[in-house]
Amino acid sequence: MHEIDDIKEKFDFEPFSETEEYRKVNGDIIDSWIETMLQAGMNSLDRVLDIATGAGTMVQLFFDHLPANWKRSLVVCLDQSSEALKLAQSKLDKNIEKLKFIHSSVEHMSIPDESMDIVVWGNGIHYLSEDDQLDSLKRIKKALKPGGWFFFNTAFYEEARPESTIPFYRTQVKKAVLLLRNKGVSRLRGETRAEASKFLPRSYYEELVELAGLKLVEAKEYTADLSKEAWEHISAFQQYAAGALRGYPINEASLAMKSAVETAINQHGVIDKNGKLYVVRKWLAVSAKA
Repeated sequence: MHEIDDIKEKFDFEPFSETEEYRKVNGDIIDSWIETMLQAGMNSLDRVLDIATGAGTMVQLFFDHLPANWKRSLVVCLDQSSEALKLAQSKLDKNIEKLKFIHSSVEHMSIPDESMDIVVWGNGIHYLSEDDQLDSLKRIKKALKPGGWFFFNTAFYEEARPESTIPFYRTQVKKAVLLLRNKGVSRLRGETRAEASKFLPRSYYEELVELAGLKLVEAKEYTADLSKEAWEHISAFQQYAAGALRGYPINEASLAMKSAVETAINQHGVIDKNGKLYVVRKWLAVSAKA
């Protein structure tokens, strides 16, 4: 049994991470990361650090896609939410033999120097300030063995929203604001901007890796066709709503953004071969070495 701190925090269990679209795009990204390691001659793992583990989806996908003879590694799962770690434990205990859970943010993590073969940070770097991102990557570099690998991805960067999809976002925000006004919900003044709403460019993340003392191996973009249901999950994220509707009460903003998806995708969605509407979103995946 793995002991996890009992402290409770508010945690979004990310139903989006269980959708077919999320698992496909992140599975494709992980396949690319594994192929990069194979091409570099890597054929085994000893210790893996998974940052911002959440519900455990990324680390589960990673181990599902690894060659079978790589799967007996120790996996260290790190998250600032004890609730997230408990959920991850319930999922990962069944399939990963050696697990350790650390209740900490990446900014304050304490991992022994040169102890990890791989560090994976899925769909989370955009939540930090630029200073905290750089500090975190420096900590990651220290935790990696010489020649160790660091992989991260994000769908919250400048190029994530192709120009053709901007009308979808504008309509969604306009409809959400109308819903809030009709409910008598007012915007508050003086609210700070959420880090996840800044949408830093791909070039920034490429330079960030180098600034932290890591060697950039690859930065590659992937495209995901997101359905109405997937967009409703994304739009319900508090961080997403805080960026799109800055100044409005967060719970009300999340509900409004979710409710506004149907109007926006009906007006601006593309029909797939099965007759379902979708709007594309891009993911940036970065590979680096210590």
